[in-house]
Amino acid sequence: MPFNWQNREAHWAVLRTRLEALRNIFPPDPNGEMYSALFNKFLENREFGLVLDALCDFLLELDAPPASETEFDEIATLHALMEVQNDCLLRLRDKRQSSTKSNQIL
Repeated sequence: MPFNWQNREAHWAVLRTRLEALRNIFPPDPNGEMYSALFNKFLENREFGLVLDALCDFLLELDAPPASETEFDEIATLHALMEVQNDCLLRLRDKRQSSTKSNQIL
């Protein structure tokens, strides 16, 4: 879906709302607070790609829990809305699958 410059304010409002809904992913610990601060700073400056990067980077940390199915689906939707093409979704999916396999072994 190509970006429509005539409707950019509406597009940005949708992105902001959807991203804000994911803010609760960050736990109230030092690592979560660091990523949350970056998330908030980028969101405030409408740097939506960097907001998404901060979110993905946090979720890919070794000690961060894998994204839930709902979180993953929303992050995938945001990638599509922003036309972002990187390996974040693949890596998040791999982390979810690895976590699922580990839990099945236990």
